Parts: sequence; structure tokens; C-alpha cells
Amino acid sequence: MSFATNHTATLLKYGGISFIAGAVNHGMFSETRSVITALFGVCFYLLGSWLEMRVQDAQRQSWADVLGVGIVSSIGLGFFTGGLQHFPDSPDRSLWVVPLGFTLSLLAMYYMDWRTRMSVNRLITYALFSIAVVSGASALAWSQLTGHPADDHGHSHGTAEAQKAEAHAHGSDVSTPPVTRTITVTMSDDMRFTPANWQVTSGETVRIQLVNAGKVRHEFIIGTEAELKAHAAEMKTPSAAHHHHDSNAVSVDAGAQGELVWTFTDAGVLHIACFEPGHYDAGMRGTISVLP
Repeated sequence: MSFATNHTATLLKYGGISFIAGAVNHGMFSETRSVITALFGVCFYLLGSWLEMRVQDAQRQSWADVLGVGIVSSIGLGFFTGGLQHFPDSPDRSLWVVPLGFTLSLLAMYYMDWRTRMSVNRLITYALFSIAVVSGASALAWSQLTGHPADDHGHSHGTAEAQKAEAHAHGSDVSTPPVTRTITVTMSDDMRFTPANWQVTSGETVRIQLVNAGKVRHEFIIGTEAELKAHAAEMKTPSAAHHHHDSNAVSVDAGAQGELVWTFTDAGVLHIACFEPGHYDAGMRGTISVLP
């Protein structure tokens, strides 16, 4: 294989894996654009594999390997790397995406390169051990990242909007039930909340401590999926006001902090988002699962 061919094949294969990983990171299971991105990733990976097959080990690899196992391999590697990269942003998704990606990549590699050199018994032994380790590590990371209470219970506020939200979210300070715990949510310029998906229990009153780690203003808005989608459409109109004064919204300047006290009444799923221009479309959103 010439250097140019090898370089091109490598770019295509790893570029394809990156595309799939990006699709996983940005909501492959809910957004059409991410599904299309994943399909492009699979195609790139298969094209790179085809280049390798033409000039190296052509007698050992068949089109069944490239088309069948290659698809499984590309999805597995994409899931594994994407899940690892965005575990802090999407722990609920990464909890199963990482072990699944690891398992798919393991099976694909065995079938394509090792099925004539390694016994099935050795494969089973290694697979059971390694998958257990990866699954256990994923579960441990999930437990640490999902709704982990913050150590800092400070009361600093980033903006006047944050102060107003603190006093009026679900009533005044007098009528609001006592805060049961604090959850810290970091907002960053890669357009992510950390954690982006977490859990509470119906009836809890939670202090949501917001930390803007970026260099631009971010905001935290909570509501139902329908409400936030309607708000996203409204924000795209020329007359929309981009600074909120609602009890369900907090705007936080760069490098500042804010907080929102919220009582979760009904079980279900609430959504969070940032509607600073372009942030929502870039993926700055998440969910709060309210357990009964």
C-alpha cells in the first residue's frame, strides 16, 4: 500500500468513526441531522476499508467482511468513543452506549481478524471479563455524574435575572418549601450543560446552582418539551427579546454564577435549554427526569 493510499484510507476510516461519535454526542436517537451524520460516517468508514482491501490482504478480507462487519465495527467504535467523550454531558445515554460500542467493536474485530487465530472459548472468557469491567466503570461514572449533589452551597448570583428567579420560582421565599439539595450545572462555550441529564424525585425542592465557565453569556431555562420548542421558534423571530425575566429562566454572564430554586411537583420529564442566539441549535439542551 502506497503512503498516499494508506493516509487516505486512514483519514476515511477515522473520519467516519468521528462522524458517528459526533452523531451520538448530539442526539443521534432524536434528531434527523444526527442520523444523517451517522450514515455519512458509516459510508466513510466503508470507503476507507475498501481502499485497504484493494491493496492489502485482499485474499483474506471479503466484501462480506467490509460491508457487514465493517458497519458493525464503525458503529461500535463510534459509540464507544462518542460515549466516552460526552459522558459528563449525557451520562444516561453514555451508560449504555459505551458498553454497547465496546461489545460491537470486540465482536467485529474478532470476526474480521481473529476468528481463525483465537478459539471461541478464549473469546468468551475475554469478552465476559472486559465487558463486565467496562459496564462497571460506566455505572460508576453514571452514579457520580447523574444528579450528584454539589459540595458548594453558596448563594452568589450572576445577574439581576438570577436574583429575581431565585425569589419567584414557584412562589416567594416564604411559600417555597425548604431546599432538599443542591445540584451544580456548569455551562460552557462548547454549548453544553454539565450534567445535561439528571434525576430528581417528585416533591423535591432543588437549588440549581449555575456556573458559567465560558466567555459568553449563557442561560438556563426549564420547562416541558413543547414549551421549550415553542420558545425556540419564538426566539428566531426578529422581534424576540433575548434576555429573560421569567421565573423559569436564569441568565448568567461569562465567568459568573446564578441559581434557581425549583419545586418538582409532577413525575415526568422536564427539559432545559439555553436560548442565547445559536446556542439551542448547537445542542445546548438537556433533560430532568422527575421520578414518582
